[in-house]
Amino acid sequence: MLHCGAVPMTIDQLRAMSSDHYQPLTPTHRPVAHYKVADMIRQSLNRFSKSYSIVEEQYGVSGKKGTECFGAMSMRKHGDHNPDYEMFYGWRHSNAMRFSLRAGLADKFFICDNMSFIMEAECLGTKHTSNINSTFQWRIDELSRTILAKDTALHERNDTYSRMVLSYKDADHLIMECVRKKALQKTKTIAVDDEWRKPTFKYNTSGISMLDLKHAMTHVAKGSIYSDQIKRSQRMHKVFDNFCGIRA
Repeated sequence: MLHCGAVPMTIDQLRAMSSDHYQPLTPTHRPVAHYKVADMIRQSLNRFSKSYSIVEEQYGVSGKKGTECFGAMSMRKHGDHNPDYEMFYGWRHSNAMRFSLRAGLADKFFICDNMSFIMEAECLGTKHTSNINSTFQWRIDELSRTILAKDTALHERNDTYSRMVLSYKDADHLIMECVRKKALQKTKTIAVDDEWRKPTFKYNTSGISMLDLKHAMTHVAKGSIYSDQIKRSQRMHKVFDNFCGIRA
C-alpha cells in the first residue's frame, strides 16, 4: 500500500532513524522526529476512537535523509468482521518544510490492497516553529476528532456504491467525467475500462456496480505518488457521489 519511492519501515525502525531527518532548516524551524508524530497520532486515535482498535501500522519514508513520512493505521470497529475492507487513518509529515502534517480517512480492500481517500485535512497551526511542542498534540487531537466523525459516511458510501448497478454507458460516462474532474489521467482511461470489464480480482460484488468501477480506478492508480492518489481518489468520490445522489 506504500506509495511510489517510499522505503517501508516499522515503528521500531522509525525510532532508530538518525537525527539527520529532523534537523532545523532555519533559525525558527522546529522539526519533529517521525516516530514522535506516529506516537502522538496513535495516542490521539486511542482517545477518540473508543469503538475502534488500531490493528496494523505501516510506515514509509522518502525524501533526502528521510525527511518525509507516510503512515497508515488500519482501524477495525469492535465486533465488526467486515470481510471486504477496513478503514484506515492515513497521514503524511514533512521535515523539509514542504507541507504541514496532513491526515485523512480512507479504505483498503483486503483482496487487492486498493486504497482510496474520502477526505484529507491539514493539521492547522502545526508549522514547524517554536511553539510546536506546546500545541502539536492538541492540534492532532482536533484533527483526529474531525476525521473520525466521518467513519459512518465511509461505510454508507461503499454500501451505496455496491448497490448502484451501472450500464456500460454509465461506466463510460463516469470514466470520462473523472478525466474532466482530474480524478483520472487521460492516459489511464483504457486501463480503467479494461479493468472494469475484466477485473484482476474476484470481488464480493455484482461485477457491474459502482463499487466495481471504484475498484478498477483504485487498482490502476496503485503505485503512483501518494499525494496524487489522495487528490484523485477524493475527486473520484465526488464524481461518483454526484452520480448517485450522495451529499457530502
